[in-house]
Amino acid sequence: MATETTEQAKRRARKIISELKKRHPDATLALNFSSPLELLIALILAAQARDDLVNQVTQEVFKRYRTASDWANEDPETLQEQLRKINFYRNKTRSIQRACQTLTEKFNGEVPDRIEDLVSIPGIGRKTANIILGNAFNKPAIGVDTHVARLAQRLGFTDKKDPDKIEADLSPIVPEKDAVKFCHLLQFHGRRVCLAKRPDCPNCTIRSLCPYPDKAE
Repeated sequence: MATETTEQAKRRARKIISELKKRHPDATLALNFSSPLELLIALILAAQARDDLVNQVTQEVFKRYRTASDWANEDPETLQEQLRKINFYRNKTRSIQRACQTLTEKFNGEVPDRIEDLVSIPGIGRKTANIILGNAFNKPAIGVDTHVARLAQRLGFTDKKDPDKIEADLSPIVPEKDAVKFCHLLQFHGRRVCLAKRPDCPNCTIRSLCPYPDKAE
């Protein structure tokens, strides 16, 4: 796919999206949330942690902490106790409280819907900002997590490793209307079929659209 033009990549991306929608009709964000603030908190907690465990913890803490000021003003040790099932819970407590303090001071306690504002919040990088924009505000955005990065590389859409550069390579070829869904589809396909160590290529519905050189037989 080295000689693939942008237009060819666009057509292939559309075919891949179409096929993966059939294969993974349930593809959606794995984290539970009911507001932009809840998604921001869940994403901080989800770093190097299982989504199902994060959902288990947030099911309770989201009932207790409703606003950014609730999170920011809680006694750190009390909040740590609520989050202790999550790995690195002390660091994540600090990150959550710093982020919520900024939300309270700069944004009237509301999560902003512009990427420039989101990345100004401590602990929120471009990947997290894009996931918030796409999933909480329904804006076209590509959040490059480990699954999206790995599959984008295997599919020949990028040879970059930096998430921001991968996003820049994907943005011109993924239709805006499918940008968020595209990420969900790659995430589900990465968990179910295109595994990191042993991709199940024989049972992959997009095998014919994939130039991955180490396809499993």
